[in-house]
Amino acid sequence: MTTAILFDVDGTLVDTPGGMTTVLRAVVTEHGRTATDEQLRRTVGRSLAASFATLLAVPADHPEVARAANRARELFTETVIPTAARLVFPGVAELLATLRDRGHPLGVVTSKVRPSAVELLAATGLLDAFDTLACHGMTERGKPHADLALLAADALGVPPARCIVVGDAVDDVRMANAAGMTAFGVTTGVASRIELLLAGAGAVFTGPATLGPALLLSPAPRSVTLDLSQR
Repeated sequence: MTTAILFDVDGTLVDTPGGMTTVLRAVVTEHGRTATDEQLRRTVGRSLAASFATLLAVPADHPEVARAANRARELFTETVIPTAARLVFPGVAELLATLRDRGHPLGVVTSKVRPSAVELLAATGLLDAFDTLACHGMTERGKPHADLALLAADALGVPPARCIVVGDAVDDVRMANAAGMTAFGVTTGVASRIELLLAGAGAVFTGPATLGPALLLSPAPRSVTLDLSQR
């Protein structure tokens, strides 16, 4: 059976963390709060509800969180979407095309809600590369729990053991491991190589050029020896 590949979006396929950090900062400021660069960086890749619950120091079900999340989506559409096509990491489109040509089922697993994921992927020209999208809110629990990854695998008709999750964040790795899938990290986003390895990534790559050959190998390796000297 061919291996299915499940991709995170922000920081993995598209260089949006910088733009997202700017959006988060603007919304936090509008709500009369402040946040450091590190505080903002650590929320990128999580759901907006989880991010603003942390940044605004209120419960996730607080009305202020919903207002902040809606405002962030508005600002993202206004400021990031118009430039999205230029934010696709070099080699991503070619890698996805090669994987499809080789018969690999492809899916997205993201902390974005579905309308936002579709909006971004359509703006980048990548939407049609994917067979399924598993987005925040489509399961009871999001990353780092297994639910979204398992939803994507089920939609593709591929058992978890034959799936590889590719992501730039620790939560992507933890989700993959919880789902019984192989986790490949990329250092194009928010987490460092050592953070991804310590979270349980089977391997970590610098981008599409080094990731591609590994994805085209099947079955995927499930672990590597940690080298703590390389950060």
